[in-house]
Amino acid sequence: MSKKQFKEGKITGCLGSKCNKCCCDDDLVEEWIIEYMAFHDRMKDFLISKGIKIEFINDRVKYRNCSDGKECKFIKYSTNKEIDSRPIDCKIYPFIVDWNMVNFDKKIVNLYYWDNDCPMVKNKTISEEFKKEVEEIIKNDFSFLFHGARFKVKFMDKVFKKHRFYNFQLKLNS
Repeated sequence: MSKKQFKEGKITGCLGSKCNKCCCDDDLVEEWIIEYMAFHDRMKDFLISKGIKIEFINDRVKYRNCSDGKECKFIKYSTNKEIDSRPIDCKIYPFIVDWNMVNFDKKIVNLYYWDNDCPMVKNKTISEEFKKEVEEIIKNDFSFLFHGARFKVKFMDKVFKKHRFYNFQLKLNS
């Protein structure tokens, strides 16, 4: 993973903190329990001490107050600058994993756009270089999470609207 992965606004052409849009959707940051256990459980008390709220819902972990929209607390308070400890979906923004439809038989992960707020999504200016970096993040993290399995990445050219509905349903059921 390259060093440039450790800062917000990492896509070439991204305005970063100067952008008037927010990369971090603070109440929708989540990950699977298995991802949480692999990357964050050992740091749970530390993350909480930095103001990150952690909520367990079924097979997911939700984070709140992990960013002010311009500065990520996972990066700011990282105890190991060699490791990007953000949830996978944060690492690959403006893409998002369709966690409910990961094809474990064929080892395929579908990636959608998180939303249309990112100017680079609206203008279709996400570079192939960044897509390759995202693909490497998915392959590396999924290999770690799922005992060396090699997943393929399929980029979907549309916004993943179900992720907002899925989160809303979880809130209603809790």
